[in-house]
Amino acid sequence: MGKNDKELEQISTTDKLKAMKALRDAGLKVEMSGSGVPTVICAAASDIEKELKNVRRILKEMRYNGSFGVRAPRKNDQVMPSESAQEIENEHEATGDDAIPA
Repeated sequence: MGKNDKELEQISTTDKLKAMKALRDAGLKVEMSGSGVPTVICAAASDIEKELKNVRRILKEMRYNGSFGVRAPRKNDQVMPSESAQEIENEHEATGDDAIPA
């Protein structure tokens, strides 16, 4: 087993959390995916290439050798403003409709 292979196997969760924190500190929106990989969420799909270069630079500076991801936003990533959520909740209470829409 080569030195490089051993280093990649020894990447700990702490290193991933440090990478996630460094990316957040750089002003990026970051999540930890289901596989435990720090993933940057771009504002638009067209920004992926630019963000990828930025993320690589940040992680290279901190000597992070592990996996990371960059993805476009999903439909469920959209956060409703608190006013809209409150209006929907009030409307639901006023109608008394407990059914869940399909």
